[in-house]
Amino acid sequence: MTESAGTQTRLAPDSTSPSLARRLVEGVMNEAGLQHLVDEALLLVTELVTNAVVHAGTEVGVDIDVDERGVRVEVFDAGPGHFLKDAPSETREGGRGVFLLDAIAQEWGTRHRLGGKAIWFRLGGEPRTGPDRPPRASATARRDLGWLTGLPVDLEQRIPADRVVDELLRRVVEGLGLARGWVIAQQAEESDWSVQAAYDQVAPPATRQLRSGRVDGGEVLALYGARGVPFGYLALVGAALDDDGLALAQLVAGRISVVLRDERARVAQLSARGSTALLAEASEMFAGTLDVRLAVTLAAQLVVPRSAGWSAAWTTFERLPELVSTAHATESRLGELAAAFSGPEAAVLAARLARAPLSDRPLTLNAGDLPSSLGEDRIGGALVLPLVARRRLLGLLVLGRPSRPGSLGYSADEVGLLRDLARLAALAIDNARLYEERSRVAQALQSHLLPPVLPVADAVQFAARYAPAGEGNEVGGDFYDVFAIAEHSWGIAIGDVCGKGAPAAAVTGMARDVLRLLTRDGIDPDVALVRLNRTLLELGEGGRFCTGILGTVRPGDGGLIVRFSNAGHPPPVLVRATGGARFLGTTGTLLGVVDEVELVNEEVLLGAGDTLVFYTDGVTERRGATGMFGEEQLLAVLGRSAGLGASEMAGALEESLRRHSAASLAARDDLAVL
Repeated sequence: MTESAGTQTRLAPDSTSPSLARRLVEGVMNEAGLQHLVDEALLLVTELVTNAVVHAGTEVGVDIDVDERGVRVEVFDAGPGHFLKDAPSETREGGRGVFLLDAIAQEWGTRHRLGGKAIWFRLGGEPRTGPDRPPRASATARRDLGWLTGLPVDLEQRIPADRVVDELLRRVVEGLGLARGWVIAQQAEESDWSVQAAYDQVAPPATRQLRSGRVDGGEVLALYGARGVPFGYLALVGAALDDDGLALAQLVAGRISVVLRDERARVAQLSARGSTALLAEASEMFAGTLDVRLAVTLAAQLVVPRSAGWSAAWTTFERLPELVSTAHATESRLGELAAAFSGPEAAVLAARLARAPLSDRPLTLNAGDLPSSLGEDRIGGALVLPLVARRRLLGLLVLGRPSRPGSLGYSADEVGLLRDLARLAALAIDNARLYEERSRVAQALQSHLLPPVLPVADAVQFAARYAPAGEGNEVGGDFYDVFAIAEHSWGIAIGDVCGKGAPAAAVTGMARDVLRLLTRDGIDPDVALVRLNRTLLELGEGGRFCTGILGTVRPGDGGLIVRFSNAGHPPPVLVRATGGARFLGTTGTLLGVVDEVELVNEEVLLGAGDTLVFYTDGVTERRGATGMFGEEQLLAVLGRSAGLGASEMAGALEESLRRHSAASLAARDDLAVL
């Protein structure tokens, strides 16, 4: 190696500059005995000169300095701007040169020159183990097999597959003395054909011409997949190849096939992992909601930005489709998107799609089908995912990819993932819809089993509290009732029918109506309860047992006379205005089990400020961190509330129950207080 050697040159801003820079660098390094660094140097100088030509469009300078530490190469241009420092991504090409510098160069940096900018790198170190590349005096065409068909393994593992393919293409074109070349392949199965690497900026041959196996002035070599089916082509143009040259080109085509196959397998594996993770996350999120709007919103947001630039979602199980959610990869454009899909054009589109034959297969929309106010978001059209569950169309999810003009570009794997996601979303929406419908039915039915309002009178105050168990999507078996018998006289009832749901509701409604009718006919409470017992027994297997208290309230000397009979129900609590609380009366036989029941009528006189509290066992059996609420705590709470009005006392008991069970699971039993 000489103590110090190097060269400087200026290149025109055209497609030949990268090749000239490569020859210059290779020649200098061969003369200096740095063959073991040629592979890295060629990759880096090709990338930097290409970027300078494409982005700056000015004359490109290349300075090469060789010393005892290795080689330093600087590429500069007269263009404005800054170097991109972020790593490249699938959606942005910029920054790949810097990425390669980080992966390969021993040192690198940037600097601003007078009238331009520059980027440099240094390579050094000992030669790799194994045979050195033979020294060459000049960078002329070379046909040696090792050079044409591959990079050193340690280097190839550090750079992206597309740069490996690009370097192999450059080597075969330059090594065989050709003018231009292209690698054209499918990114994935059933995707569009695209240029993977090009030696210059000339448009490549048409795909149909490549498939014929011939191009004007050159050769076409197929790139074969694992099943022996061509998934791409290596096209070489510029000179007729002899038998040896053609054999070398076929070896390079085979090497490119292996690189692209491995990359496709790697991408497919990453995609499969990502798809599995997405579906698992989506399943967990959908399973955690029983709200229709939330489920639809999750479906719209999960696909952005992974699979779409924007999305819009409708529900279709009402009379007309209803827009529920929109999502956009650019937050500032979300309002514009929502406005576009809230307009009349979108309403007509949704109605048309909702009338299409039932299918869960995705549909495609052209740009002209979308609302005109979408602007550039219309580019490329849209993909429509019908949300179908249990053979019913529940909604529509529309996805757009405005960043891909002319084609949505969804691969078969992507469409499969989106269909799976749509099925999960549709099932979650249907479950939420059924749950909400059941809750509405339960609430409507429950409201008809309880009095809509309580009577208001001068001599007496009535108050009540009711809480169903669980989340309120089933009708409870507890009930209470207050109804007028005559002027200044009322009937009262409270009960607990075994079970929940529609069967319990049927018995509850029947019991409430029977007790009302008999009490208004002047039947004593105990007799009315006996007749209800007989009615329940006549229902046979469809009947259910229940407990209850029936009574009457009427004015008497010095207060109110409450006459009641208890059929197996928890005893009421008498709270005197002067303080203290105690249980009252005798518990009789529950109803609907035996023919003969033992019931008695009891009376109590309520003075000014006295209170009689009826309740179901959901009060005393309400569980909390310290156990059940219990009878002692019930008496204590009511005793402390002595002297309060009926509504205030009911509220105090309700608050005590809430505090007692705040840290526990949902209540297992309904509760009613009268």
